[in-house]
Amino acid sequence: MQPWVYIVLVGAVAIVYALRLPSRTNETAEKQSLKETEAALELYMADIERDNDKMLQLVTGIKQQSQNNREALQEEIAALRAQVAELQKSSVMLDARLTAEEKSLLQLSAAYSKDSVAAKTATAETAVELPEPKPKPVSSIKLRYPRLFELHEQGKSIDSIAKTAGLQRGEVQLILQLAKQEESV
Repeated sequence: MQPWVYIVLVGAVAIVYALRLPSRTNETAEKQSLKETEAALELYMADIERDNDKMLQLVTGIKQQSQNNREALQEEIAALRAQVAELQKSSVMLDARLTAEEKSLLQLSAAYSKDSVAAKTATAETAVELPEPKPKPVSSIKLRYPRLFELHEQGKSIDSIAKTAGLQRGEVQLILQLAKQEESV
């Protein structure tokens, strides 16, 4: 063999040896880098777990608060329904009482008209023809709303009469005007 072949072979062996040497240092560097990466990933995963725990606690708290709010609203709705039922009952009772009072007013009106007719006939039979004083006609409106006219005669304002009688201001004015018209007729 020739000497140049020996030189080439020695060179090739040196090159192969040189290439193998850095790969061993690369392997240790890669192992160390891999360990660092694993440690960083473990820290990252621990942070994510802590964040997830905090998020879970927050969601649990919000859920509990939502349930408490829902229960409070349901209790309030139940209380409001009870109030509505009570108001409906009182409305029915007031309507019944108003109807009863209207009936009693009609009975009083009928009794008054019968008494006045009987009194007129009795006076006509016993008395000598005396001119009868013309009685003021009792308006039917005054019979329907005696409390309203009582308050008006006391000098109360239309607003206070409306508030006391439970009527609108315009209704009170209209009733008073109708009564004046009946008196003038």
